Amino acid sequence: MRKSIDVLLLLVFIVWSCSSASSSDGSEVEEPDNVTGSLATLKTNEAEEIAAKQAVVWGVIENNGGTSVTERGVCYGTMVNPNYEGSKSIASVVKGTGEFKAELANLEGGTVYYARAYAVNKKGVAYGNQISFKTKDLASPLLVLGAIKVAGAQDLFFDVELKEHGDLAIQEIGLVYNTVKEPTVANNKIARSTVESKFKQRISNLTPETLYYVRPYAVTPLKVLYGEEFVISTIKKGNFTYTFIPNGADAATVNRIKAAFDLATTYYNNFTSIVKNVTVNYSPGTPTADANFAGWINMGANTAYQKAGTAMHEMAHTVGVGQHAKYWELMYAGTWHGTRANEILKMMTNDPNAVVKGDNTHFWPYGINGSWEDDGSDFLYMMNALILQGMKTDGMPSN
Repeated sequence: MRKSIDVLLLLVFIVWSCSSASSSDGSEVEEPDNVTGSLATLKTNEAEEIAAKQAVVWGVIENNGGTSVTERGVCYGTMVNPNYEGSKSIASVVKGTGEFKAELANLEGGTVYYARAYAVNKKGVAYGNQISFKTKDLASPLLVLGAIKVAGAQDLFFDVELKEHGDLAIQEIGLVYNTVKEPTVANNKIARSTVESKFKQRISNLTPETLYYVRPYAVTPLKVLYGEEFVISTIKKGNFTYTFIPNGADAATVNRIKAAFDLATTYYNNFTSIVKNVTVNYSPGTPTADANFAGWINMGANTAYQKAGTAMHEMAHTVGVGQHAKYWELMYAGTWHGTRANEILKMMTNDPNAVVKGDNTHFWPYGINGSWEDDGSDFLYMMNALILQGMKTDGMPSN
């Protein structure tokens, strides 16, 4: 008998302990349902944290109507009196009474919205007072051109930066250009294959000594947006020519040397405005090649040096590199002290710390100071010519 009483007391204690824990652990306790209750009453507070595409609305259940609230949130839309059947955002806490928050997303920028807090109990859906708010205007992408631009006779080079992405989806990005103001995508455009925050863009096949209006653009679902316009001129096309003296060279040697200078002068004429005629002399006794400011170039029998890179290197000597007092005036302490050549190097290599370096005879990088530096690439030959044009702009004469 004593054991039965002890067991009964133990069960009573366990039941009492569980009941006590469930009411003191901080969780919400549903009110008992009352089928004779009414709709809940609630209030809608003003919208907060309003942005172009989202906002936050708080609601407060003031009375649950005598029956448990099973869902609460905010109905919203662009028409007055939004209801449960339309767009709604369910609050993160969906039962009980008190304050709750609903986050409204995927809104339209610059648009007036109406919102009402709602609460659902067994009697139905109750609504709070209606509020209205206007989302912020959609921020547009901000596109800018880099400070340094580079021009050849038929090419222009720009750095483009998407400084601010904005709220609009960008479907396409690139540059537009024309010979009249305010170019659009209906004129000439160069679109990037992907949307990038920073990129370098080359515009080719242009007309020498011509003003071009250039601006970056971005295509969005709403419209095409344009960055600030920049006006730039292509340079005068160079006229660098050569006269070849074969001195008994065989046909293969003649063809190699002429092909080298044909390609070299093409780069000089497209990326510099230098005007000069030089004499190219086949000199089998010359170990590699040499040249002077007077315009005389000796090309030796070593086939490794019968290439365009060597031709450009020697052509640079004929326009002052390592040959003229102005070169020595600007190339001292191991670096070039002119502005433009260094700007071109910084911009074209994406290196803000880049400086043209050199000695009394040669410059680097891109001076092609040996056959091992000649990889035959378009970028190498183009950079050699552009740096020479920069040196010319800095004051080094070509004749």
